[in-house]
Amino acid sequence: MVIKIFYFVITIFSVTFIFLLSSDPYFADTFKQDFKVSNTQANDVVDYEINATKVVSVYEADEMNRYADFDEALKFKSTSLRGLQQHLMSSDKAILQGDEIKFISNAKYENNESVKFSSEEMIYNKKTKIIRSDVPFEILRDTNRAIGQSIEYDTQKKQMRAKEIKAWVEQDK
Repeated sequence: MVIKIFYFVITIFSVTFIFLLSSDPYFADTFKQDFKVSNTQANDVVDYEINATKVVSVYEADEMNRYADFDEALKFKSTSLRGLQQHLMSSDKAILQGDEIKFISNAKYENNESVKFSSEEMIYNKKTKIIRSDVPFEILRDTNRAIGQSIEYDTQKKQMRAKEIKAWVEQDK
């Protein structure tokens, strides 16, 4: 009886061993998940950018999360004041990394010269003051409208470069 149990255990062990050798090995990297945890979280954030004597930008967010290499803002709104120019930018989510702010989902730009720009994603460079979008966009100025596939707008020079656009321009009679 003991010999039968011994052979049975040896058989189970052999089958299990052969099964394990023939199956794919388990790799931890295959199932590794990226768990980025924010270092700091703040709600109802208002941040002022001050240049020597005056406020040049105001940043507002419903929620702000700081990670090791970027900041994430939810319901983000930026107001930039340069001389007589005013620039408003907003989105449902924004990623702030280095000199760039990436506006994600419902991204909008507007200035006090009746230029309105909207897209699902746009990137603003704080140093060069250029807004760009590589996804479909719509831009409005007064009653004129244009749609296209990608755009770059220099907010200082007020110059725009767009690709694959369709425009509707209303002219005086």
